[in-house]
Amino acid sequence: MTNSCFFIAADATYFPYACLAARRILDVSKKPTDGFILHLGASDADKSVADRLLKDRIRLVDVTDFMAASGYRFRPGSVATFIRLFVDEFAEFAPYDRIAHIDCDVLFNRDIADLVEQPIQAALLAAHDDYMYFRPAYRQKMSMQPGAPYFNAGIIVFNMLPVREQGLMKEARKLAVEGQMNDQNALNVVFEGKWQTMHPNWNLQSLGTREFRFSQAWARHFAGGKPWGNQVGVELEALRIWRDLAKDTPWGKPFEQRIPFERGVMKRFFRRFDAVAGLFGKDVQRRRARYDGTKMHRLYARQADEGAMAVQFPEVLGDFA
Repeated sequence: MTNSCFFIAADATYFPYACLAARRILDVSKKPTDGFILHLGASDADKSVADRLLKDRIRLVDVTDFMAASGYRFRPGSVATFIRLFVDEFAEFAPYDRIAHIDCDVLFNRDIADLVEQPIQAALLAAHDDYMYFRPAYRQKMSMQPGAPYFNAGIIVFNMLPVREQGLMKEARKLAVEGQMNDQNALNVVFEGKWQTMHPNWNLQSLGTREFRFSQAWARHFAGGKPWGNQVGVELEALRIWRDLAKDTPWGKPFEQRIPFERGVMKRFFRRFDAVAGLFGKDVQRRRARYDGTKMHRLYARQADEGAMAVQFPEVLGDFA
Protein backbone atom coordinates (compact mmCIF):
# COMPACT_ATOMS: atom_id res chain seq x y z
CA MET A 1 0.00 0.00 0.00
CA THR A 2 1.44 3.35 -1.02
CA ASN A 3 1.08 6.67 0.73
CA SER A 4 -0.14 8.86 -2.11
CA CYS A 5 -1.46 12.32 -2.84
CA PHE A 6 -2.19 14.59 -5.76
CA PHE A 7 -1.80 18.30 -6.31
CA ILE A 8 -2.80 21.02 -8.74
CA ALA A 9 -0.73 24.21 -9.05
CA ALA A 10 -2.14 27.57 -10.11
CA ASP A 11 -1.60 31.29 -10.01
CA ALA A 12 -4.39 33.59 -8.78
CA THR A 13 -6.03 33.70 -12.23
CA TYR A 14 -6.16 29.92 -12.67
CA PHE A 15 -6.99 29.19 -9.03
CA PRO A 16 -10.77 28.87 -9.66
CA TYR A 17 -10.16 26.39 -12.49
CA ALA A 18 -7.85 24.36 -10.25
CA CYS A 19 -10.57 24.20 -7.62
CA LEU A 20 -13.17 23.01 -10.13
CA ALA A 21 -10.80 20.33 -11.46
CA ALA A 22 -10.15 19.19 -7.88
CA ARG A 23 -13.88 19.09 -7.14
CA ARG A 24 -14.38 16.78 -10.11
CA ILE A 25 -11.67 14.45 -8.79
CA LEU A 26 -13.49 14.28 -5.48
CA ASP A 27 -16.80 13.60 -7.22
CA VAL A 28 -15.58 10.59 -9.19
CA SER A 29 -13.23 9.11 -6.56
CA LYS A 30 -14.44 6.68 -3.91
CA LYS A 31 -11.11 5.91 -2.26
CA PRO A 32 -9.72 8.70 -0.07
CA THR A 33 -6.61 10.28 -1.59
CA ASP A 34 -5.06 13.39 -0.07
CA GLY A 35 -5.20 16.43 -2.34
CA PHE A 36 -3.58 19.85 -2.43
CA ILE A 37 -3.91 23.04 -4.42
CA LEU A 38 -0.64 24.96 -4.40
CA HIS A 39 -1.39 28.54 -5.38
CA LEU A 40 0.26 31.90 -5.83
CA GLY A 41 -1.70 34.51 -3.91
CA ALA A 42 -5.32 33.54 -4.54
CA SER A 43 -7.73 36.17 -3.25
CA ASP A 44 -9.51 35.75 0.07
CA ALA A 45 -12.83 35.77 -1.77
CA ASP A 46 -11.77 32.91 -4.06
CA LYS A 47 -10.33 30.94 -1.16
CA SER A 48 -13.62 31.30 0.68
CA VAL A 49 -15.46 29.88 -2.33
CA ALA A 50 -12.91 27.07 -2.54
CA ASP A 51 -13.40 26.14 1.12
CA ARG A 52 -17.15 25.84 0.54
CA LEU A 53 -16.74 23.92 -2.71
CA LEU A 54 -14.07 21.49 -1.54
CA LYS A 55 -15.36 21.04 2.03
CA ASP A 56 -11.92 20.78 3.64
CA ARG A 57 -11.11 17.68 1.56
CA ILE A 58 -8.44 19.54 -0.41
CA ARG A 59 -5.76 21.53 1.38
CA LEU A 60 -5.00 25.00 0.02
CA VAL A 61 -1.34 26.03 0.31
CA ASP A 62 -0.11 29.50 -0.64
CA VAL A 63 3.43 29.02 -2.00
CA THR A 64 4.03 32.63 -3.03
CA ASP A 65 6.68 33.29 -0.38
CA PHE A 66 8.29 29.90 -0.93
CA MET A 67 8.72 30.48 -4.66
CA ALA A 68 10.00 34.02 -4.15
CA ALA A 69 12.56 32.81 -1.59
CA SER A 70 13.70 29.84 -3.68
CA GLY A 71 16.34 31.92 -5.45
CA TYR A 72 15.49 30.44 -8.87
CA ARG A 73 14.89 32.76 -11.81
CA PHE A 74 12.96 30.86 -14.42
CA ARG A 75 12.19 31.91 -17.98
CA PRO A 76 9.50 34.60 -18.39
CA GLY A 77 5.94 33.35 -18.04
CA SER A 78 3.75 32.04 -15.26
CA VAL A 79 5.79 31.02 -12.24
CA ALA A 80 2.97 28.60 -11.38
CA THR A 81 4.04 26.20 -14.12
CA PHE A 82 7.37 25.70 -12.31
CA ILE A 83 5.78 24.83 -8.97
CA ARG A 84 5.83 21.14 -9.91
CA LEU A 85 9.63 21.26 -10.03
CA PHE A 86 9.69 21.69 -6.23
CA VAL A 87 7.74 18.54 -5.44
CA ASP A 88 10.71 17.33 -3.38
CA GLU A 89 10.97 20.55 -1.37
CA PHE A 90 7.49 21.24 -0.02
CA ALA A 91 7.14 20.13 3.60
CA GLU A 92 3.55 19.12 2.91
CA PHE A 93 4.77 16.39 0.55
CA ALA A 94 7.41 14.85 2.83
CA PRO A 95 5.18 11.94 3.99
CA TYR A 96 4.25 10.78 0.51
CA ASP A 97 5.97 8.20 -1.68
CA ARG A 98 3.67 8.77 -4.67
CA ILE A 99 2.68 12.24 -5.81
CA ALA A 100 0.50 12.93 -8.86
CA HIS A 101 0.59 16.30 -10.55
CA ILE A 102 -2.59 17.32 -12.39
CA ASP A 103 -3.01 20.35 -14.64
CA CYS A 104 -5.94 22.73 -14.16
CA ASP A 105 -7.40 21.85 -17.57
CA VAL A 106 -8.05 18.19 -16.75
CA LEU A 107 -11.42 16.57 -16.11
CA PHE A 108 -11.36 13.14 -14.41
CA ASN A 109 -13.84 10.35 -15.11
CA ARG A 110 -12.18 7.72 -12.90
CA ASP A 111 -11.00 7.37 -9.31
CA ILE A 112 -7.61 9.05 -8.94
CA ALA A 113 -6.52 6.26 -6.56
CA ASP A 114 -6.44 3.96 -9.59
CA LEU A 115 -3.81 6.27 -11.06
CA VAL A 116 -1.53 6.78 -8.07
CA GLU A 117 -1.68 3.26 -6.63
CA GLN A 118 -0.67 1.32 -9.75
CA PRO A 119 2.74 -0.42 -9.81
CA ILE A 120 5.59 1.92 -10.76
CA GLN A 121 9.15 0.67 -11.23
CA ALA A 122 10.62 3.89 -12.65
CA ALA A 123 11.11 7.35 -11.17
CA LEU A 124 8.13 8.69 -13.11
CA LEU A 125 4.89 7.48 -14.63
CA ALA A 126 3.87 9.52 -17.66
CA ALA A 127 1.99 9.39 -20.95
CA HIS A 128 3.63 9.89 -24.33
CA ASP A 129 3.03 13.05 -26.34
CA ASP A 130 2.46 12.00 -29.95
CA TYR A 131 2.44 15.57 -31.21
CA MET A 132 6.11 16.07 -30.43
CA TYR A 133 6.94 13.13 -32.67
CA PHE A 134 5.70 15.07 -35.69
CA ARG A 135 8.68 17.38 -35.05
CA PRO A 136 11.51 15.06 -33.90
CA ALA A 137 14.11 17.85 -34.01
CA TYR A 138 13.25 18.44 -30.34
CA ARG A 139 15.75 15.70 -29.45
CA GLN A 140 18.70 17.55 -30.93
CA LYS A 141 17.56 20.92 -29.59
CA MET A 142 17.24 19.49 -26.08
CA SER A 143 20.44 17.37 -26.30
CA MET A 144 18.51 14.14 -25.85
CA GLN A 145 19.49 10.75 -27.23
CA PRO A 146 18.40 9.72 -30.74
CA GLY A 147 14.87 8.34 -30.58
CA ALA A 148 14.25 9.62 -27.06
CA PRO A 149 10.52 9.53 -26.24
CA TYR A 150 8.76 12.61 -24.86
CA PHE A 151 5.98 12.89 -22.28
CA ASN A 152 3.32 15.46 -21.65
CA ALA A 153 3.54 16.62 -18.02
CA GLY A 154 -0.13 17.53 -17.61
CA ILE A 155 -0.76 14.32 -15.68
CA ILE A 156 2.29 12.60 -14.19
CA VAL A 157 3.02 10.49 -11.12
CA PHE A 158 6.30 10.90 -9.26
CA ASN A 159 7.79 7.84 -7.56
CA MET A 160 9.36 9.84 -4.78
CA LEU A 161 11.92 7.35 -3.44
CA PRO A 162 14.15 7.40 -6.56
CA VAL A 163 13.24 11.04 -7.23
CA ARG A 164 14.61 12.05 -3.84
CA GLU A 165 17.55 9.64 -3.83
CA GLN A 166 18.76 10.75 -7.27
CA GLY A 167 18.12 14.48 -6.75
CA LEU A 168 16.13 14.62 -9.99
CA MET A 169 14.01 17.65 -9.15
CA LYS A 170 17.00 19.74 -8.14
CA GLU A 171 18.58 18.80 -11.46
CA ALA A 172 15.38 19.80 -13.30
CA ARG A 173 15.26 23.18 -11.56
CA LYS A 174 18.90 23.84 -12.39
CA LEU A 175 18.39 22.92 -16.02
CA ALA A 176 15.23 25.03 -16.32
CA VAL A 177 17.15 28.09 -15.12
CA GLU A 178 20.46 27.58 -16.90
CA GLY A 179 18.87 26.46 -20.16
CA GLN A 180 15.91 28.84 -19.85
CA MET A 181 13.65 25.85 -20.55
CA ASN A 182 10.00 25.47 -19.78
CA ASP A 183 9.23 23.03 -16.99
CA GLN A 184 8.03 20.20 -19.26
CA ASN A 185 11.19 20.21 -21.37
CA ALA A 186 13.38 20.27 -18.28
CA LEU A 187 11.52 17.29 -16.85
CA ASN A 188 11.88 15.37 -20.10
CA VAL A 189 15.64 15.89 -20.21
CA VAL A 190 16.20 14.97 -16.56
CA PHE A 191 13.86 11.98 -16.57
CA GLU A 192 15.11 10.64 -19.91
CA GLY A 193 15.36 6.85 -19.59
CA LYS A 194 13.70 7.00 -16.17
CA TRP A 195 10.00 6.98 -16.98
CA GLN A 196 7.39 4.30 -17.39
CA THR A 197 4.54 4.36 -19.89
CA MET A 198 1.21 5.52 -18.48
CA HIS A 199 -1.99 4.23 -20.03
CA PRO A 200 -3.05 6.86 -22.59
CA ASN A 201 -6.56 7.01 -21.11
CA TRP A 202 -5.07 8.80 -18.11
CA ASN A 203 -3.96 11.70 -20.30
CA LEU A 204 -6.31 11.59 -23.27
CA GLN A 205 -5.68 14.95 -24.87
CA SER A 206 -8.32 16.87 -26.76
CA LEU A 207 -5.70 18.51 -28.98
CA GLY A 208 -6.07 17.31 -32.56
CA THR A 209 -7.78 14.02 -31.73
CA ARG A 210 -10.84 12.58 -33.38
CA GLU A 211 -10.48 8.89 -32.48
CA PHE A 212 -11.21 9.21 -28.77
CA ARG A 213 -13.87 11.31 -27.08
CA PHE A 214 -14.44 12.59 -23.55
CA SER A 215 -16.56 9.63 -22.41
CA GLN A 216 -13.70 7.24 -23.24
CA ALA A 217 -11.14 9.10 -21.13
CA TRP A 218 -10.17 8.22 -17.60
CA ALA A 219 -8.85 11.77 -17.49
CA ARG A 220 -9.48 14.24 -20.31
CA HIS A 221 -6.77 16.84 -20.81
CA PHE A 222 -7.96 19.92 -22.67
CA ALA A 223 -4.52 20.70 -24.00
CA GLY A 224 -5.85 22.78 -26.90
CA GLY A 225 -8.91 24.99 -26.48
CA LYS A 226 -9.78 25.62 -22.85
CA PRO A 227 -13.28 25.14 -21.40
CA TRP A 228 -12.99 28.69 -20.05
CA GLY A 229 -11.40 30.02 -23.24
CA ASN A 230 -12.19 29.49 -26.91
CA GLN A 231 -13.62 26.02 -26.14
CA VAL A 232 -12.23 24.50 -29.36
CA GLY A 233 -12.18 20.72 -29.00
CA VAL A 234 -14.14 20.76 -25.73
CA GLU A 235 -16.98 18.27 -26.05
CA LEU A 236 -20.41 19.59 -25.08
CA GLU A 237 -20.75 16.83 -22.49
CA ALA A 238 -17.53 17.97 -20.83
CA LEU A 239 -18.52 21.63 -21.04
CA ARG A 240 -21.77 20.82 -19.24
CA ILE A 241 -19.80 19.18 -16.44
CA TRP A 242 -17.54 22.24 -16.09
CA ARG A 243 -20.65 24.45 -15.91
CA ASP A 244 -22.22 22.18 -13.30
CA LEU A 245 -19.02 22.26 -11.23
CA ALA A 246 -19.05 26.06 -11.34
CA LYS A 247 -22.74 26.28 -10.43
CA ASP A 248 -23.39 28.29 -7.26
CA THR A 249 -19.94 29.88 -7.51
CA PRO A 250 -18.93 33.23 -9.01
CA TRP A 251 -16.76 31.35 -11.50
CA GLY A 252 -19.38 30.17 -13.98
CA LYS A 253 -19.40 32.83 -16.69
CA PRO A 254 -16.28 31.66 -18.62
CA PHE A 255 -17.94 28.27 -19.13
CA GLU A 256 -21.04 29.58 -20.86
CA GLN A 257 -21.57 27.91 -24.23
CA ARG A 258 -20.65 30.44 -26.92
CA ILE A 259 -22.37 28.73 -29.85
CA PRO A 260 -25.04 26.00 -30.09
CA PHE A 261 -22.60 23.32 -31.27
CA GLU A 262 -19.16 21.97 -30.43
CA ARG A 263 -16.27 24.10 -31.62
CA GLY A 264 -13.50 22.28 -33.46
CA VAL A 265 -15.69 19.91 -35.47
CA MET A 266 -14.55 21.43 -38.76
CA LYS A 267 -10.91 21.19 -37.70
CA ARG A 268 -11.31 17.48 -37.07
CA PHE A 269 -13.05 17.12 -40.43
CA PHE A 270 -10.21 18.78 -42.37
CA ARG A 271 -7.67 16.60 -40.58
CA ARG A 272 -9.09 13.78 -42.71
CA PHE A 273 -7.32 15.39 -45.66
CA ASP A 274 -3.88 15.28 -44.02
CA ALA A 275 -2.92 12.43 -46.33
CA VAL A 276 -3.39 14.66 -49.37
CA ALA A 277 -1.60 17.59 -47.76
CA GLY A 278 1.23 15.29 -46.78
CA LEU A 279 2.03 14.57 -50.40
CA PHE A 280 3.04 18.19 -50.93
CA GLY A 281 3.68 19.53 -47.46
CA LYS A 282 6.48 19.56 -44.94
CA ASP A 283 7.73 16.62 -42.92
CA VAL A 284 5.35 17.41 -40.06
CA GLN A 285 2.39 17.06 -42.41
CA ARG A 286 3.69 13.81 -43.84
CA ARG A 287 4.11 12.36 -40.38
CA ARG A 288 0.71 13.54 -39.29
CA ALA A 289 -0.86 12.04 -42.41
CA ARG A 290 0.62 8.63 -41.56
CA TYR A 291 -0.26 8.84 -37.87
CA ASP A 292 -2.88 6.35 -36.67
CA GLY A 293 -4.19 7.48 -33.29
CA THR A 294 -6.03 4.22 -32.64
CA LYS A 295 -2.90 2.19 -33.34
CA MET A 296 -0.71 4.35 -31.07
CA HIS A 297 -3.31 4.22 -28.31
CA ARG A 298 -3.29 0.43 -28.52
CA LEU A 299 0.53 0.28 -28.45
CA TYR A 300 0.85 2.62 -25.47
CA ALA A 301 -1.95 0.81 -23.62
CA ARG A 302 -0.13 -2.50 -24.08
CA GLN A 303 3.13 -1.00 -22.84
CA ALA A 304 1.32 0.39 -19.80
CA ASP A 305 -0.34 -2.94 -19.03
CA GLU A 306 3.10 -4.59 -19.19
CA GLY A 307 4.64 -1.95 -16.92
CA ALA A 308 7.14 -1.16 -19.67
CA MET A 309 9.55 1.72 -19.80
CA ALA A 310 8.95 4.28 -22.56
CA VAL A 311 10.43 2.95 -25.80
CA GLN A 312 12.87 4.67 -28.14
CA PHE A 313 11.64 5.90 -31.54
CA PRO A 314 7.90 5.54 -30.84
CA GLU A 315 7.21 7.09 -34.25
CA VAL A 316 9.02 4.16 -35.86
CA LEU A 317 7.06 1.72 -33.75
CA GLY A 318 3.88 3.43 -34.90
CA ASP A 319 5.06 3.59 -38.53
CA PHE A 320 4.60 7.31 -38.97
CA ALA A 321 8.27 8.33 -39.05
